[in-house]
Amino acid sequence: MTGEALARGIATELANEGFPRVPAQILLRLMVEPDGAMTAAALSASLELSPAAVSGGIRYLGVLGFVRIDVLPGTRRHVYSLPVLPWYASTLIQDRSGPLRTLIEAGLGDLEPGAAHDRLAEMADFFRFLQTELPRLWDRWQQSRP
Repeated sequence: MTGEALARGIATELANEGFPRVPAQILLRLMVEPDGAMTAAALSASLELSPAAVSGGIRYLGVLGFVRIDVLPGTRRHVYSLPVLPWYASTLIQDRSGPLRTLIEAGLGDLEPGAAHDRLAEMADFFRFLQTELPRLWDRWQQSRP
């Protein structure tokens, strides 16, 4: 199986799990690229996607911290690459739930006791738990590697 075929298969599985299809294709194409970097034109040609689709997919991945966007020296062309910290690791150690948790906690005082209050309080507790445990999980995984 070629790297590109493997990337297509994994991207399809990610899309089946709810990850947007085009960003999944871009991310996995970068993962199998030997140097982990490609221009928009190369991504568009390789994946048979329109430049607009590549642009939108890169924007989505950039917000998540899954790709880096650099400018090729001496040009105005962008090159997209994988971050130094792998994208799957960044999902563990970046606390993206902080603002949501803060909003929930601030609003809990305005809710009457009952089922809705309990559900939202549990959600805030879960995000607080993740904020503490995910970095520990990353550390454990790093220690388990040879």
